This record gives sequence, structure tokens and C-alpha cells, in this order.
Amino acid sequence: MRAAGGVLLFLVAAVAWLVRPLAAQLPDAEAAFQRGDYRAARAAYERVLAADSTNVRALYRLAILDSWDGKLGRALDRFARLRRLEPRDGDIMVAHARVLAWADRSAAAGALYDSVLSRAPDRTDALAGRARTVAWSGDLDRAERLWREALARHADDAELLIGLAQTLYWKGQPALAEGYAARARALAPQDRTVLELERELRAAVRPQVRTTVDGAGDSDGNTFVAQEAYYEASLGTAVRGTLRAGWRHASLGTAAAASYGAGGQVSAPLGAKAAVQAGLGVRRLEPDGGGGTTPLTAAVGLRLRPGRYVAGGIGYSHAPFDETAALIARGLVVDALDWSVDISPSPRWSVSAGGGGAWLSDSNSRYSAVVAVLARVASGVQVGPFARVMGYRLSGARGYFAPNRFSVLEGRVTVDWRRARWGARVDGGAGSQQVSDTAAHQLEWHLGLTLTRGWGASNEIALVGLLTNSAVAISTGAARTEGFRYRTLGVRFQQGL
Repeated sequence: MRAAGGVLLFLVAAVAWLVRPLAAQLPDAEAAFQRGDYRAARAAYERVLAADSTNVRALYRLAILDSWDGKLGRALDRFARLRRLEPRDGDIMVAHARVLAWADRSAAAGALYDSVLSRAPDRTDALAGRARTVAWSGDLDRAERLWREALARHADDAELLIGLAQTLYWKGQPALAEGYAARARALAPQDRTVLELERELRAAVRPQVRTTVDGAGDSDGNTFVAQEAYYEASLGTAVRGTLRAGWRHASLGTAAAASYGAGGQVSAPLGAKAAVQAGLGVRRLEPDGGGGTTPLTAAVGLRLRPGRYVAGGIGYSHAPFDETAALIARGLVVDALDWSVDISPSPRWSVSAGGGGAWLSDSNSRYSAVVAVLARVASGVQVGPFARVMGYRLSGARGYFAPNRFSVLEGRVTVDWRRARWGARVDGGAGSQQVSDTAAHQLEWHLGLTLTRGWGASNEIALVGLLTNSAVAISTGAARTEGFRYRTLGVRFQQGL
């Protein structure tokens, strides 16, 4: 009997010795979480969960950490288990809805927020989450109404003020958004979200200057140097105006010509999902031999954003065709109609397409179409196919486009690198091109490089270069395409005032 009692005491002591460290794991995990040591917190929560698979606190914290790490599928699996354990816990429901919204499951997130608000109508995090989910889905008008309804109940809630300011900014009303952001800043002076939003709003409404300087040449002897300068400023709550001036000097052997001009443009939103741009100007075409012309320039465009991941537009322009010295000497003017659409069905995929037609003042015409698909295969790295077709209809005996038809199919890769204010982008591709409808297919390639340095909210300087053998760059009427090379180098500068 005494021996049996000793064994029992030994077992009780052993269990106590094992349980005590396990019981200490949860406070240790919480302490690590509160001080921001998320790696140690995750390890401690995992140990708690290994000992007790129904521990709600550990499961909840791990779901949050998974969502912060971008592991949304794993986070949603954990929330599903949590909801079975605690089906009516408001904090879990709100966090679950937030991750559903991050995973682009807007309908499920909205339904869960509505379920929370049916029991707690004044819960601010649920009010904010529902409005933000609606805004992310692209319905900015309804989102604005939801933010304003929530602020009618909680006028001094910083999160609600930030949300309304962001939605107004996305609607193209940065000047109106500034007032709500300032109120949020007064309530939460250290909030990083409102600090970054205020910087973006100041950059959006303040005047800014931009300039581009480009130089290019090809193996046929065509060269040009050009500069464009822009001054942009707000003309009202949501209207921006831009003044533009520029010049271009082109040469081919001993022949040379110049073009220069100025103009203005106005852009304004049309509701939450569209914006319109219209511009007018004048451009002087001046060959070295005299006999210049001064045609008007005009442009009008409509940009659409019908959904969160869908954007498109259509535009018309009337401008001189001044790519080379020979074209400037002919005084050609082109009327062009172009369209484009960009779709991102998921964070890993993007599809873009475009096309249009151009009609020259001597009755020649051109058409084009392009489509590209990019898939993200690693951080900052995208690959995919690219296709383009162009064609020219010649009404006279002599054309100035070469080739008369052009098509290309290539594989592309882009690599983006960012560190602090520095950035670099490499864009390369190789494939097959057909130069004219009777020619054999040739190897086509291009390599582009962009280096950027930013400062402030939107100030930036960039160096842009390109080298290619693509026949799409030929516009001289030359028949030779074997050995053709085209190169360009440019500088972009933008500074807010």
C-alpha cells in the first residue's frame, strides 16, 4: 500500500511539473506579442496549441499573425475553427471579416460585418470594416455614405475619419479629403496611416512641375533630342489643370528639322468610377529648308475604373506626326483613336490590352493591337507572353512607314527592386517578329532599364534606357531590317512646389 501511494505521489508531481511550464506559455506568448516580438510569440502560441488544440486565445493570435504574414488561407482556416469554438464572439467575427476582405471575398466579409452590427449597431470597428470593404469592392459612393453614417454616431473616431478621407481621395477629391484627414490627425497624432495619407493628399493638391528629356537614335541614322515641361495645379475641389511646353530636334544625315509648341489640359472626375481629360494647344513644324506649318493639337480622353481591379480608357488625339526629320518636313498631322484595358484578377496575375487606329493627313492609315499577360513568380519578378500587331494602308505610291505590316510574339520578364527611396526595374524580352506580310520570321529582342530616386511624397527623378532590334521602331520607310537597332535614353523629373 505504501509503495502504491508513493507511485501516486510521483505521478501527481510529474504531471504538476509538466503542466506548470505549459500554463506559463500563454502569458509568455501574450507578453511577446505585446512587445512586438512576433516570432517568439508565434512559437509560444504554437506550443500552447500543441498542448491544447482548443485554446481559443492561442488560435486567435495565430490567425492574426498568419494574416499579417500574408498567409490568408491558413488564417481563414484558423478562423473557421475559432468560429466553431466561439460562434458569437464579436472580436473573432470582426477579425475574421477583416481577413475575408483582404482575401478579396467582399460578399462574405460584408455579411459577417452585418451580422456583428445586427447585435452591436454602434461597434466602430465593424462600422469601419464594412465601409472599407465596400470601398475596396469599388462602390465608392456607397462607401462614402457608410462612413458618413458612422461618423454621425461617432463624430470623433479617428479610424472613421481616416476611412472617409481615403474614400474621398480615391474618388478624386483630395482637397475635400484634407479636412477629414486633419481632424483625424488631431485625434491620433502618431497614427502612421493618417500621417502617410496627409503626405499623399498634400502631394495631390499642391502644384507640381515635371520635365522629361529624351534622346534616341537608330542604325538607319535617325536621331532626335526632345524635352517636355509641365506645370500642374488644382483648379477646384477635384479639377486639375496642366500647362505643357516642349520642343524636338530631329536629324537624318545632313537633313534636320524641329518642332515646338505649347498647350493646356484639364482633368476632372465624372463620379466615382470615371474621369475625363481634355486639352488644346499648338505645334510648330519647322524644317531647316523653311516652309514650316503650325497645326493645332487637341486631345480628349475618358478613364474608367468599373471595379477594384479593372481599369480602362479611350482617347482621341489630333497632333503632328513629328518622329523624324523627314516626317516633320512633310508637315503630316495624325488623328488617332486609342483604347486600353487593364485587369488584375488576382494579386499574382495581370492582363493588359490595347489598340487603335490612326489616320494621316495624306490619307495613309495605321492600325495596331497589343495584349500582355504577366504572372508574379517571385517577389518583384513577373513573366508572361506579349503580342503585338501593326499594319499600314498606303493610299499613294510612297509610304513612310516600315514595315507595311508588323507582328511580334515574345516572352517577357520584369524585375522590380525597391529599397528605401531607391528603385530599379529591368524589362527584357525575346521572341519572333515578322517584318511585312511576305517576310520570314526574325529574332526580336529588347532590354529596358529604369533607375529611380524618390523623396518627399511624390518627388522623383528617373533615368530610363532602352535597346531593341524591334521593327516597330522603324518609321522612315527604310526597307532594311536586318541588323536594325534602336536605342533611347531619357530623364524624368517631378517636384512638388
